[in-house]
Amino acid sequence: MAPAKSKRKGRTNIVTKKQEASKNEEIKKDAQKVSKKLIEDKRVNKKNAKTAEKPDKTEVVKKEIEKDNQMEGKEPPRKRIKKNFGSLALDSQPQSNSGKGRGKRVAKSDSEEPSEDVKAVKIEVKEETNAPAKKLKKGEDVPVPRPLKYESLGSGPPPVPFTGRKYMGSHVSAAGGIWNAFDNAKECNSKSFAIFLRNQRQWNAKPLDEETVQKWKEVGKDFAPHLILPHGSYLMNLGSPVPEVLQKSRGMLQDELKRCQRLGIPHYNFHPGSTTGKITREECCKTIAESINIAHSQTEDVICVLENMSCQGFTIGGDFHELRLIIEHVKDKSRVGVCLDTCHSHAAGYDLSTEEGFQEFSHDFEKIIGWQFLRGLHINDSKGKPGDHLDRHENIGKGTIGLEGFRRVMNCDRFNDLPLILETPWTSNAGYASEVKKLESIIKR
Repeated sequence: MAPAKSKRKGRTNIVTKKQEASKNEEIKKDAQKVSKKLIEDKRVNKKNAKTAEKPDKTEVVKKEIEKDNQMEGKEPPRKRIKKNFGSLALDSQPQSNSGKGRGKRVAKSDSEEPSEDVKAVKIEVKEETNAPAKKLKKGEDVPVPRPLKYESLGSGPPPVPFTGRKYMGSHVSAAGGIWNAFDNAKECNSKSFAIFLRNQRQWNAKPLDEETVQKWKEVGKDFAPHLILPHGSYLMNLGSPVPEVLQKSRGMLQDELKRCQRLGIPHYNFHPGSTTGKITREECCKTIAESINIAHSQTEDVICVLENMSCQGFTIGGDFHELRLIIEHVKDKSRVGVCLDTCHSHAAGYDLSTEEGFQEFSHDFEKIIGWQFLRGLHINDSKGKPGDHLDRHENIGKGTIGLEGFRRVMNCDRFNDLPLILETPWTSNAGYASEVKKLESIIKR
């Protein structure tokens, strides 16, 4: 009986092992299923995370910008410029609470709300513009105050001798001695002329000796002194915010006026000055006036003639109100005048090629300053368009003013008995002589 018992026991052991193996196989399969499911769930979750609703790109960019600005110690950026993005233009001002006026979006076609991508791009561009933006320089594009009422500035300097004629001339060379200017003027067919009384490229100059003074007076004894209009150095800035430059400029002005005084020249013309972007235009005008007052106190009789400018950069004098403000603060108004440059006036915004523009130019000068202060005219055509603020002289009839524009100038009685000086880009006396002849030919007899 014993062997049978043993046989049954062995069979039982075999069955048990098979069952355990089968069970282990099922457990293994279950584990694989669980592992597979976990991997699938992870993949699905990752996919869902990608396809889930994204945060507003505008907010993301804003946060990134604010974070960058905090790191750089800057304030959050403000909307400040106008940019075009496709058919969309954004106003430069921040949007008001009411949603009206400022910040209004202007579409060229249908007014549609821009996509989030476009919004994000707009903010990024504005930040790029703001980040490196320079701080606005004091005095830039800030006009001088306008008077509530235009009252007369006074009688101005003494009137010039009356003949009712035009006196055309040019800027002539003084090479070899300033007295040579008279011979050069004759070669240019000039009845008036401009000249540099000293080297205009240097601060220092050799003193005017008595021999030179006597020779000047002898050679030019038949030339009317009021038809000579010396031009000041381009180095001078009588409104400079830099003390060293201002001091040198004031010294140069005094020296030039003393030269005019010794030579018997009643007028001295110069560019007023520049803010250089560091002071207001009003401050600069008052500094220029003070420079003139100081020069007047050190000299006698000679009239300071301010030239109008083209509004280029930070220069003073493109706006007639700036010249008025200077004159207002000059104590002796009998020793201050104005020279009008046609190219500068055209570039400043008066279209001298048209009758309307010429009349506007004349009206504004009379109203804001007054014809009694006019002491000369620089006759130049312009390479640039009216109002482009570019000081680029051109030969008569070759620029944007044109011969018809100068026909009005040459037949205006306001410019009689004054030096009418050519500053066109000729390099020879013959060239100036031809232009003098051209301008005289269009005067109505």
